[in-house]
Amino acid sequence: MKTRCCCSKRYLLVFSILLVSVGSIFMSVSLSSCSSPSVKNPLLLCADSLMETCPDSALSILESITYPQKMPRADRALYALLLTQARHKNYIALEDDSLIKSAVDYYGDKKKSLRAAKAHYYWGATYSEMGYTSFAVEEYLTAIRLMPVRDEFLAMIYDNLAECYERDELFDIAIGAYRQAYQILRGGSQQIYPLRGIARMCLLQNKKDSALVYYQQALDCALVEQDSSLIGALYHDLAMAYNEKKDYIQADKYVSKAIMIQGQDAVNVCLSKAQIMLNLNKLDSASYFYSKNVDQLDIYGKAVYYDGMYQIAKKRGEWKTATENIDAYKILYDSIQFITDNEELNRLMDKHQLEEHKRLLSEHTKMLIFSLITAFFLLMIICVFCFMWNDRKRKKRFIALQRELTQKRVDTMLLKEEETSESNKEDLYKKRSELTEQQIQLCISVLKTTDCYDQLEALEKATPKQLLAMRSLRRDIRSTISSAFVDVMMNLKERYPALTGDDLFYCVLSLLCCSKTVMMELMDATSDALKTRKNRIKNKMDTQIFDRVFGVDIQ
Repeated sequence: MKTRCCCSKRYLLVFSILLVSVGSIFMSVSLSSCSSPSVKNPLLLCADSLMETCPDSALSILESITYPQKMPRADRALYALLLTQARHKNYIALEDDSLIKSAVDYYGDKKKSLRAAKAHYYWGATYSEMGYTSFAVEEYLTAIRLMPVRDEFLAMIYDNLAECYERDELFDIAIGAYRQAYQILRGGSQQIYPLRGIARMCLLQNKKDSALVYYQQALDCALVEQDSSLIGALYHDLAMAYNEKKDYIQADKYVSKAIMIQGQDAVNVCLSKAQIMLNLNKLDSASYFYSKNVDQLDIYGKAVYYDGMYQIAKKRGEWKTATENIDAYKILYDSIQFITDNEELNRLMDKHQLEEHKRLLSEHTKMLIFSLITAFFLLMIICVFCFMWNDRKRKKRFIALQRELTQKRVDTMLLKEEETSESNKEDLYKKRSELTEQQIQLCISVLKTTDCYDQLEALEKATPKQLLAMRSLRRDIRSTISSAFVDVMMNLKERYPALTGDDLFYCVLSLLCCSKTVMMELMDATSDALKTRKNRIKNKMDTQIFDRVFGVDIQ
């Protein structure tokens, strides 16, 4: 399928410039259907509207834009897309992908949109013109995936994709792509192009009858549309198909019709006519058409010319002429073979590059996944290790504190024995005070190794609603605190037998510097009840011990 068109009506350029000058308001209204709301430049909108009908005018408008790099990003992306599109439609070689790549980067490949699809399509077209067929295929496939609707542009993508497959001699895959394009265009004038593609693939696969059927369908459609250029091309296609089938009479019939439409200046058609005449053994006619436009022939056409003239000379018995022609043919053949080998090498290198790109991408993805999994497991191991290490450390600390408390119990018993024998009461009292203080600090340290300490801190920060929710923990907290401070409570009970269990627990809470709120919560008492209990305890204790329990903050 042709992807480019050219308009010879130069007055449309004048019209387009006049349209721009009318004003941005009119432009935004008239062209809102074909532009993104984020695009502000009216020249871009105008070029976009003229792209399909008059690409040469669109190109002129785009080339008139100065400093496109200063435009907003959305405008720059559309400018890059439209300029690539305009150049392509005007048969200007796309030798660099840096321009269209900026559009590809902006529109992305995640969400379906026409502009994203076009960006990837023209990136593929650029790759195709640069000779990177495999990369072109990849971009065409991406463009197909991003197309939001099944329309003529999607058919064009399939058509160009098929040409890439054809270039790589993947005829079965190519015919599938041509069929996809045909299904979209079926019933319309554009169906001629995929029909020609299908016919050509059938001919290359030696399915001559099928090729003739599809060429005839395409010709019938061209005749209805009265497209003389296509009619001439299809007459030529049919002539070649019949020539392959060795039906030279039919081949001559159609090639003659092609010459009538395209004229004798049509180089390829004249060469085909010469070959058919040679097959019909009409040597004079064959010689005439081989020699026609010989100066305009490229290297491939000249090879056909010398081979044909060799065949004619050989049939005539003109051996000297035959030898000269075959020698010229061999020289050209060697040159063509060199070109073909280079093209095949480039194709293989291109394919290798694509495969290497896919391999590296796959390896990168696998490595990334592996790294993430490894990092996750390492993190889990570190967390488990830290937990176990902290737990072990906490247990060691707890055991060490328990040993110290045990030693303090022994020291307390020894001190009691000293009290019965020693006369220095002041010294003994000092020792007892120091021993008691050490026990208190050890008990606090023991409590800090338990979850209860964290729960106490949570109670200190809790709101009234949170306190209600944590009330179920009250019993466990009391039990843990009592266990941790059992030595302190036993010593106080021994020295002051009148103290009740609640009195002793209240003393411990005070030593822990608990707030009144926490005390009320853990003891299930009111503020007045705590005040009364404190006064009772004051009457049961020595002033110095009471001040230590209730009068000093222990951090």
